[in-house]
Amino acid sequence: MRNSTIPSKPISDKSDYKRSWPIKLDRLWKSSTSPSNKLAVKFWRIQANVKLDTFLRYMKLRMLFEGLNVGEYQMLVDSPGFFGDSIFFSALRALRNNEISPEILGERYNILYQLGYSKEQLNLNLLYTLKGVVNYKTSLEDFSVPKAKKFSGYVRNSSAVGSKRKSKTMQVEPEISDWTNAMNIDYYHFFSVGELNSGLPGGNKVTVTSPNRTKRNTNL
Repeated sequence: MRNSTIPSKPISDKSDYKRSWPIKLDRLWKSSTSPSNKLAVKFWRIQANVKLDTFLRYMKLRMLFEGLNVGEYQMLVDSPGFFGDSIFFSALRALRNNEISPEILGERYNILYQLGYSKEQLNLNLLYTLKGVVNYKTSLEDFSVPKAKKFSGYVRNSSAVGSKRKSKTMQVEPEISDWTNAMNIDYYHFFSVGELNSGLPGGNKVTVTSPNRTKRNTNL
């Protein structure tokens, strides 16, 4: 995983500045950006007036419907758990490929949320709401990394290098996939094509037609 133990002392602390909003989030996570100094590691520092899950949801909403600048994009990509959200990536792919409108995407995200497949709702209304609430500051900081002590290879006796007990015969365990009945869902297909009925009380059918698609000529 990218996120590792954070060094105790930063080389430079850039967090001292005047704010007009209270800080509820002050978090560091490791950056994938290579530092200029080999004895340093870069970390993102995020300070915001909302909790971490709200901040990340806000940034995802902006990535979906508005777009992020280079720094914000890299910061979000480096955030913990970002690449584990398959539903978000399917929605982003459908939106970028012009397979779906932002309004329909929000409706379908809501269906997944109500059915328990998605842990969060992402739609334009939520983006507009959070725009007037979320304040944040991000910075990229260098942290010093102490030199590791080199091991000479010398050991005093054989008992210092491990157990003398005979190793047990290794048994091959069955793969977990052989025993699971979990259903794989194609979320990209769910977001981008077809006619949907949520199955929920008051649910409406929604038909999605890609602007890039043309009807097949049936008169041939």
